[in-house]
Amino acid sequence: MCSLRRVEDHRAGPSALGILTPPGRRTVLIVRPRSLSWDLLLLRPDSTGAFRELPREEAARLALEVFQALCQWSEGASGHIEEIACPEGEGFWLRVRVGAFALLLCGRQAGQPYRPLTFPDAESALAAAGQLRGILRPAANIDQEVYLNTTHFAR
Repeated sequence: MCSLRRVEDHRAGPSALGILTPPGRRTVLIVRPRSLSWDLLLLRPDSTGAFRELPREEAARLALEVFQALCQWSEGASGHIEEIACPEGEGFWLRVRVGAFALLLCGRQAGQPYRPLTFPDAESALAAAGQLRGILRPAANIDQEVYLNTTHFAR
């Protein structure tokens, strides 16, 4: 049974996981663990760090597919969090692979464009991966709220 429980966005608590599509004709898909200061952005297929821009309708459809892939992962399907060496040099990024999707961990800073979050060493990347795993693939006894927001967007 899936440990992720879908709720309406206005009923989601402070530890909920959001799957969001900001406004615009072309947009990105964001997976937001509210309890952390990070977001995950959907990557282009076969890309290390290029975010996938989508038409609005496709983004809304993929938001539901990402939710379904996360549910399947919590039930034993393929998925993992991996640390990858930064292409520009020192440090590590975290990439989540779940189903057919790849997402990259980014810092969340209001008014700033998303950039991959760089961890200085493998130990800190692994610690962050553990925090993420507890939200994205919670233990069977945890009831993790998930909300989809594809019609309006607020922090």
